[in-house]
Amino acid sequence: MSPIKAKNLALTFILAACVLGPAASVDGGQEHPVGSGPEDWWIAYPDQHLKAGSAVGHPAWALDLLKEKPVMILIHSSGCFHCISQEAEIKKVLGDLGNDLTYLDVLAERDFERAWTGLEIYDPGGSPRLIPVTVFLTLVAGPDGDAEVAWHSAIGHKDERWIRSYLSDAIALHGENFARWDR
Repeated sequence: MSPIKAKNLALTFILAACVLGPAASVDGGQEHPVGSGPEDWWIAYPDQHLKAGSAVGHPAWALDLLKEKPVMILIHSSGCFHCISQEAEIKKVLGDLGNDLTYLDVLAERDFERAWTGLEIYDPGGSPRLIPVTVFLTLVAGPDGDAEVAWHSAIGHKDERWIRSYLSDAIALHGENFARWDR
């Protein structure tokens, strides 16, 4: 290959990487695999959870929302600095992706029961004590070919890129697997 062709090929690769960004991957754009690690989509409780490997009892209110679109839940309080920061980051992403998902804002002072239930189920370590908790719910292909509920959550403030990467995955996965969900 001539030096000019090699430079053009390298430049094309660099430009593609810049345009596609860090969320692009070989498998069609899904950044986070299904598994049990800290950055995966989870079917059961993840490795770092006190109930690691156990089935998750998703609340009916969350599953009902998932029938329409992927779901993002923010469990927070109004006086918490990290909660306010997380809510601001989420609003940035909702401006672009808000029509493709259902967003549930669970303010602890307004809906304590739902907030506590969400924390008990979706705290990534299994010991609910900190907020904000950001939760994503979507559907993935299960081993038998049917769709299964997958989720991911995190405590504290996460940046716009992190939120966007999980939401983009959630939207794509829900679209790919919804027809196979027997709910």
